[in-house]
Amino acid sequence: MSLAAASPIIGDVAFEVARGASVTRRYRAFISYSWADKDWGGWLHRTLELYRTPRPLVGRASPLGPVPAGLHPIFKDREEEAAGHGVGAAIEAALAASEFLIVICSPRSAKSEWVNREVAWFKTHKDKSRILALIVGGEPGASAAPGREAEECFPKTLAFKVGADLQPTDEREDPPLAADARKEGDGKRAAKLKLAAALLGVGLDDLVRRDERRRTIRRRLVTGAAFGLAGVLAGLSIFAFSQRDAAVLARNDAVKARDDAEGLIEHILTDLKSDLEGYGTLKSVTAIGNRAIGYYEGQDVRALSPDQLGRRARVLLMLGEADNKRGDLDAALARYKEAAATTSEQLARDPQNPQRMFDHAQSVFWVGYIAWQRGDRKTAKVQFTEYHDLARKLVASDPANEDWQMEVGYAVANLGILAMDQGAHVEAELAFRTYISVISGLRPKKGGETTQALNLGQGYAWLADALRRQVNLEEARAARLSEIEMYASALKRNPKNASLQAPMQIANYRLAEVELARGQVNQALRSAHIATQLGLELLAREPEKSELIDGASQALAILGDIQDRAGEPSNALRSLTEAARLAEELVGSDNSVTQWRAQNRSYPKLVMARILESAGDGAEKSRALYDEVIDDLKSLSPELSRGTPSDLQATELMIVRRYCEALAGRARTMTSPDKDWARVVELLQARQEHLGGETLTLLAEAYRQTGDVAAAAAIAEGLYAAGFRHPDFTQLIENYPNIRAPEKT
Repeated sequence: MSLAAASPIIGDVAFEVARGASVTRRYRAFISYSWADKDWGGWLHRTLELYRTPRPLVGRASPLGPVPAGLHPIFKDREEEAAGHGVGAAIEAALAASEFLIVICSPRSAKSEWVNREVAWFKTHKDKSRILALIVGGEPGASAAPGREAEECFPKTLAFKVGADLQPTDEREDPPLAADARKEGDGKRAAKLKLAAALLGVGLDDLVRRDERRRTIRRRLVTGAAFGLAGVLAGLSIFAFSQRDAAVLARNDAVKARDDAEGLIEHILTDLKSDLEGYGTLKSVTAIGNRAIGYYEGQDVRALSPDQLGRRARVLLMLGEADNKRGDLDAALARYKEAAATTSEQLARDPQNPQRMFDHAQSVFWVGYIAWQRGDRKTAKVQFTEYHDLARKLVASDPANEDWQMEVGYAVANLGILAMDQGAHVEAELAFRTYISVISGLRPKKGGETTQALNLGQGYAWLADALRRQVNLEEARAARLSEIEMYASALKRNPKNASLQAPMQIANYRLAEVELARGQVNQALRSAHIATQLGLELLAREPEKSELIDGASQALAILGDIQDRAGEPSNALRSLTEAARLAEELVGSDNSVTQWRAQNRSYPKLVMARILESAGDGAEKSRALYDEVIDDLKSLSPELSRGTPSDLQATELMIVRRYCEALAGRARTMTSPDKDWARVVELLQARQEHLGGETLTLLAEAYRQTGDVAAAAAIAEGLYAAGFRHPDFTQLIENYPNIRAPEKT
């Protein structure tokens, strides 16, 4: 069935134009275009005809009257080449019956006599402020640049005033509101919403807040640790706008022009940013953010309204997040601090305003997030506690608001992450179960199933980590499988969504760790292969993204570790070499990130050293690698070499663990290892209750090597009873059978 046959509106219009009759139907808009752009004309016509207004806006009073449920009918002249040289009676009637004129602008339409005449007729017979433009090629104003005249996309009658004879004069006038459907402009979806807002007579911010609005203000705390995430994003559009564009639509009303421009900013911060995080690129996010911040840089910040200042702060946060994902933490922190200064002042002026609380909460979170990445847990806790307090105030202001409830969930999870970093795994588990309970109690918004899957999946990921560190392996495995199921179910609906694929990749290499701790080497190897393949695929799409480099590096390191234990040392060394290369890329971009040095860089070196040591003649090379790790971690945390255990309470467990693994590895290659083993005991015994199974295994070995067989046996009995069967542990109890149980006296 053809579109014309399926649509009475389109069929009737075609018939009326064909027979030259006057058109009595009233149209929301008339689409004027060059026949060479007929594909764009068809797309725009279908898009607007099928558009449905968000339900909360329908019936609302607007400058155009009550907001309708849709935009149909839309008139599109399909027979330009048969039209002759004048505006025919039928076309003139259709123009007269149309509230708006939409001009599809390209170098072809700029040269089209027919398009120029339709624009001229509308300008002289209708309200010229109701002319809209859709840019599909070329550049506006290029005719004014010598040598670029052929790139002009605006018909002359659109850019210049028109005389009574329908001819353009030499006097320029402000162009109409222009949506740019190209990838380097607004993109098709953003252009559609921009035109729809104008045709409905609503502010763009009103429209986009209700049009599949997703929560994309920030990526939460384990975005770096658990999301090489969210968002590996290919091929969506970049947003462009200007305050001037809105002037004609606003009928030269400066206030309305400002509101429309601000609506575009709101669109950048919600709907478009959400799409880019699911499918786009960091370059896309940065490009639209720079366009947005450029709008504010052209104005006196002191004259901005509270809402404008709030949006400006949110744009800064968006740009800071992009800097962060690129690994440029200094640039990100500068953006976040500038945003925080603005939102703090706004909150001080209006302390009971929930939007001011929310805006400042986002700024506070991101400043804390940078501190967390850099291992400054004290600063991070101050910031995250303030964020938590603001979230609770939001809920107190409107207990039924599920967005505010979500903020409390995020805040609780952030504090849980800090607790886990410090070894308070039971406290962390409680926080993550609270988070899951909050998220599970919220109804997924229409179109928000992906967001719900991400939120719940992340909660199960955190819970799995907390349980694994308590050596509760069966529950940890169940939580990790629940996480994977969340992502898998959502990916069935949206198989190419990188914001789901990235956490799926992480979940699989974390599951590999759990399986290895259970002694299931083959299952661990399978999960590590899945994680590595997906990680490399994601990285190939967007190789500059630090989160993806991190994810691929960690998956390769875990794969190499498991390959060695599965009897594949050659494959293991290849995986570990690539993991180390990616780690150096990360550290080279910013060596202040704790995880990149303590985990990504150290882990593959430690495993390679173990492989070399077991080769029989590689003790010297092995020792050199252990020394590299020791020296690097001492430079990261000087207290490791000279501090007492009490001095190290603020040092992240990951750093201490890797440092002790390097000391132990070196000790195994030495003839006089007592000093290194003693230091391992000194560093770990003060934190014994906070250690996971792998690190407890190391402490048990250190106790055995320093002669405290009873302490070693106590650890071994506890791990064995909990079902811990990591290869390192099983090797330990095979080597030292007397630590299976302390001797009775």
